[in-house]
Parts: sequence; C-alpha cells; structure tokens
Amino acid sequence: MDPQQVTYPLLSLHLQRRTQQLTDYLSHALDLESHLPSSTSRYSTLLIRLGEDDLARFTYLQSRSEYVKRKIHAMQRPGAYRSNQVDSFVEAVAWLVVRIIKNSWSVYSETFSETRMASSFFEWVKEQVEGLIIHVEILNADN
Repeated sequence: MDPQQVTYPLLSLHLQRRTQQLTDYLSHALDLESHLPSSTSRYSTLLIRLGEDDLARFTYLQSRSEYVKRKIHAMQRPGAYRSNQVDSFVEAVAWLVVRIIKNSWSVYSETFSETRMASSFFEWVKEQVEGLIIHVEILNADN
C-alpha cells in the first residue's frame, strides 16, 4: 500500500490498535496458562512473532514467581514447638523451589531457545533462591 494514500494512516492506526489488543490477550493467556508447556510455547511463539519477546519472557517468569509464592503459602506452616518441624518445613520449601526451577527451565529452554534469552532465566533463579533464603531467615528468627 502506498503511504501517500489517504487511507494508509487510518489503516495503520487500526492495525496498531488491533496488534496491541492481540498482544494484551496473548500475554494474559500466557500468564494464566504458564503451567502448561504447550500453551506456554504457543503463546510465547506468537508474542515473539509480534516482536514482543521481552514481554513473553517477563510474563512467563513473573507468572512462575507467582506460582512459587502460591505454593509456598499453601504449605502448612510448622508450629513453634520444635526445631525439627521448622527444619522439615525448610527442606520441603527448598525442594519445592528447586523442582519448580527445574520444570520452568525445561519449558523456558525449549520456548526461548536463543542463548541471549538465558540470562533472564538465571536472574529469575537468583531472585527465587534469595526469596527462599529470606523465608528461612524469617523462620529461624521466629524460633
């Protein structure tokens, strides 16, 4: 289409608005279905094709962070009676975080196969481990 035509700006504006709506829909769907590898791959691939690879990575990792928080909060907290209950709880939380990181990596590495995208994942892992350390310190301070 010739950019000099009168309809070009109108069509361009309409296309930009529809692209933004599609991007919003896909990122929301990725957020909701990040626990499903096939959905993660499908929505991320579509976002990448739209030039939104940063948004796809951010949405996936943010969703996984929320998943870690929900799973930890769903675990039964140990009572303040004995230290071995706290130790068992810390061990269970650590195992949970490591398992989620491992599962997230297998999906992430398949979906975001470019090596430049790996650094985002390792930054996310660092945040998760630091969050785990803070949890442990809080539990130890309570006992």
